[in-house]
Amino acid sequence: MKRHSLRSTATLLMLCLFSLSLLLLSGCASIKVIEAWNKPQVPGHRYQKLMIVGIGHDESIRAMVENILVDELRKNGVTAVASHTLVKEIDSAKREDIVAAVRTSGADAVLTIRPIAKGNTSVTQDGQSWGVYGTATNLGGSILPGARTYEDAVLQTNLFDSATQELVWSATISTYDAERPARVSRDLAGVILKDLRQDGFL
Repeated sequence: MKRHSLRSTATLLMLCLFSLSLLLLSGCASIKVIEAWNKPQVPGHRYQKLMIVGIGHDESIRAMVENILVDELRKNGVTAVASHTLVKEIDSAKREDIVAAVRTSGADAVLTIRPIAKGNTSVTQDGQSWGVYGTATNLGGSILPGARTYEDAVLQTNLFDSATQELVWSATISTYDAERPARVSRDLAGVILKDLRQDGFL
């Protein structure tokens, strides 16, 4: 009877440890998808090259975010280019500058990443006129301070067709680790790859 009790205790302990390991693994990602949307994709049509555009960040963070996403995408067989190599200050760039940069890059899709809420500060879009590919042009001074100021943030990432400038995919993502944008960017790349491939865009 005692041996059976010890065996049951050991089995229970192993189950608890296994459950704990699953919880720890599931909690490793610094981001969580709140909601996602996509336009039904034409079967067989997949984008070949993405331009990555960070919006609403200071320029040093923008460059880092774009570079990490480009690197992570390339590691997984997706060709991408960082917009900061073609447009130096995205928040003050003119529409024609952005359109020209996309054309020069040869990208057939534009992927944008922008913060829409940080801590208790949020950006509302009511009554605002979006610039080309949802860039900050004409947003009326709604740019938020750098993500490193806050731990909690909500990001929006959008995919636009370069030829039509039409939004074809969007995801709203929360993070508890905005003070570590490099980590968030790597995790974000994983989510983007998974969803865009699943939805037939890559």
